[in-house]
Amino acid sequence: MAETLSADLSEKPRRTTRKAANREEDASLLRDSLGWITILIGIGLLLMLVSYDPSDPSYFNQTSKHRAENLLGPVGAFGSDFMIQLVGFGSYLFPFFLIYLGIQLVRGRSLLYWYLRMTGGCMIWFAILVVLGGFQPVPYKNGTLNPGGTFGIELWVFLTRYLNPAGTYLLLVALCGCALMMATQLSLAQMGHGILRLGGMAGLWFQSQWAALQTWWQGRAEQTMRENIVRRELDRMGIDPDHVEPEPPTKKGRSKREPSLDPLDQPLVGVGSQELISRDLAFETQEPVEPRVRRSRGTSMELDSVEIVSDTFSADLDLDSGPRPTTGPVETQPKPKPLSHIPIQRAQKPAPKEQGTFDFVEDLQGQWVLPNTSFFNPPKPEHKIDEAELVHKAQTLENKFNEFGVTGEMKAIHPGPVVTTYEFRPDAGIKYSKVVNLQDDLCLALGAESVRIDRMPGRYSIGLEVPNTRREIITFREMVEHGHFRDDSGKLLMALGKTIDGTPYYCNLASMPHLLIAGQTGSGKSVGINAMICSILMRAAPDEVKFIMIDPKMVEMGMYADIPHLLTPVVVDPQEASNALKWAVFEMEQRYKLLATHSHRNLELFNRAVKLGKIETPEGEPPIQPLPFIVVVIDELADLMMVARGEVEESIARIAQKSRAVGIHLILATQRPSVDIITGVIKSNLPSRLSYRVAQRNDSRIILDGNGAEKLLGKGDGLFLPPGTSRLVRIHAPFLAESEIQDLIKFLKHQGKPQYQHQILKSNEEMAAEGKAAGRSNKANDDPMYDKAARLVVSSGQASVSYLQRKLGLGFARAAKLVDMMEEDGIVGPNVGSKPRDILVPGDYFDEVDARL
Repeated sequence: MAETLSADLSEKPRRTTRKAANREEDASLLRDSLGWITILIGIGLLLMLVSYDPSDPSYFNQTSKHRAENLLGPVGAFGSDFMIQLVGFGSYLFPFFLIYLGIQLVRGRSLLYWYLRMTGGCMIWFAILVVLGGFQPVPYKNGTLNPGGTFGIELWVFLTRYLNPAGTYLLLVALCGCALMMATQLSLAQMGHGILRLGGMAGLWFQSQWAALQTWWQGRAEQTMRENIVRRELDRMGIDPDHVEPEPPTKKGRSKREPSLDPLDQPLVGVGSQELISRDLAFETQEPVEPRVRRSRGTSMELDSVEIVSDTFSADLDLDSGPRPTTGPVETQPKPKPLSHIPIQRAQKPAPKEQGTFDFVEDLQGQWVLPNTSFFNPPKPEHKIDEAELVHKAQTLENKFNEFGVTGEMKAIHPGPVVTTYEFRPDAGIKYSKVVNLQDDLCLALGAESVRIDRMPGRYSIGLEVPNTRREIITFREMVEHGHFRDDSGKLLMALGKTIDGTPYYCNLASMPHLLIAGQTGSGKSVGINAMICSILMRAAPDEVKFIMIDPKMVEMGMYADIPHLLTPVVVDPQEASNALKWAVFEMEQRYKLLATHSHRNLELFNRAVKLGKIETPEGEPPIQPLPFIVVVIDELADLMMVARGEVEESIARIAQKSRAVGIHLILATQRPSVDIITGVIKSNLPSRLSYRVAQRNDSRIILDGNGAEKLLGKGDGLFLPPGTSRLVRIHAPFLAESEIQDLIKFLKHQGKPQYQHQILKSNEEMAAEGKAAGRSNKANDDPMYDKAARLVVSSGQASVSYLQRKLGLGFARAAKLVDMMEEDGIVGPNVGSKPRDILVPGDYFDEVDARL
């Protein structure tokens, strides 16, 4: 008997659930059917009104026509004439209203959800009718028509009789304001804020279009001037520009490139058999020669490189004539090889693709709009290569080597934006160290600030990096418009600059996973850091990446104040910076516990599972959201080490050791890379390092484990040590003006305000004092188990998540939240790794609280 009763009781909820599901399904089918019927009625009314003809027979118009021309026949003729005579042009709004209403029903929205919006729409329609009723009849389809119809005219006459036109318009404005608030569910303040943001974004869009137009016009003028110069040179050499033979077709039967007057893009057929050396016709030959340009595909970043091969070096520059400098008898000096076949190779800039425009109006409340590249200055035209100067320097280098008995061959010249690399292959028996020891002598011979000598990877040659006489400016815009930057999906991809051959160089902070930067004043360190930060801001929304910026110097990062990506205000106090690093350690531990609970190895897998709905939220707890990356930027590490050396070093070491998987990353910068600032503990956990120019050789050895940074040129010239390798990469940081950063920050601020977490900057003592003064925080009311959990922790002296789980039968997330609330109220201390949390209040704390209440 008991078993039968139990079965009946268990079966009854099932039957109730099935009935409720059936009713919901029937209601959904009914809404869907009504929605499609409403949409069809709206379309029919629209066709009826569009095909309205005043000459069709109707109730108000008796004609001799026996057949109506309306698309819906006599019914359409009578209906359209009735609606237009009654409400005039206002009748055309009715079909669209029905279509919109039907779409909402098909989407599953009930009429009760839309009654306020429908009421507001009807009020706006009423105001439009009144305004149209005040107009005179207008011509319409071989007749006249009252814009507001009979109904609109009567309303206008009635209102103006008692309120006059001014009062009528004032009433209609108030009516429209109320209707807009009902239809949009927004207050007037919110609508005004949205309009202001829309206006600001529209202004930024017009600025970007104006900048793009100026860039296009400048490029067109330069192209025209270039074509004129090429035509004059062709005329001088006796070549008809209109009879230039195109390149042979490819295997697919079409030419590789469109015909162009650019000598880099198309071979020119003339007389003679020699090849023209000049890329931009910088210098001339004595005889008419046949210019030929040969292209080769670059191996890095898929950039084109230009190789210009010439047989006229010796004839034009007479490199082999004249006496050579010697230090001994001429008979014992080896004769240098002629430099008549040195290829000059230079990487070409890829044609930048315009970034697509974005929609400002689609969603002003929730959707984050990533900035485009129009905020940054466009790159300047590439200056001409003075190939005569390059060959002269190559000859000078070879002569200087011969003076010291270093024989070899100058294989190629690689011009770059800042330095030119001369590829020198020494003969057999010449030691590499002997070449390196000649750095100062080569500087003296060339009159250069510095010459860096290094092995060229993948080649049997030595690279001699000589500063250019004229240095190119690398713009941030050309870095972010490159295909690699656009195609990469990483949110923490940073544009570091260009290599010595002009190839853009990027690094993903998520894989590094931390970066240590050094550089003296004027070396370009701040500009490089700004380029890294702006690279991330160009790619990530505030809910994807958060920043904690620590600036003890108070002037470097103040411009980023109040951007939506900040977790805290820009930290300038060293003690608050130490508290922020402690919080980062605590957040790292909490994230590891959360990932371990849900069996995920890193933050990206966890966020992907959250977005796909694979992680279930325990009942009664807030839904789990994707976790953002956290980037901690410290601009001057030395100031922090002097104030709180022990705490800062410990926090940085712990973060650097194990925070990669949970998405917390460090960017540390200092002007003084001494052993007391960059300690062994910090250095061993930061394999990725970037050094701009430093004051002395010892500083270079500390930051890079080798020499070279002391001989850099400054202004963004740096050496980068990638993770997992000991091979240094020389890069030149892009220039980013303060006005460009301000434009970007202004755009970001237009879209939202930061949500600061001020408890990050507070110490444990401050939080405990606040907790004692306030008793229990208002947050205690968020969870009914808080009071019981707090009393259990204070009475037992154990403040751990697992302890609350066992004693109270809670889930991990809820128990962890309760412990965090106790920490915020000053009852327990922060997490310190494997050690238990400290109880900050006495055992009779709640007795005093109860007595006070």
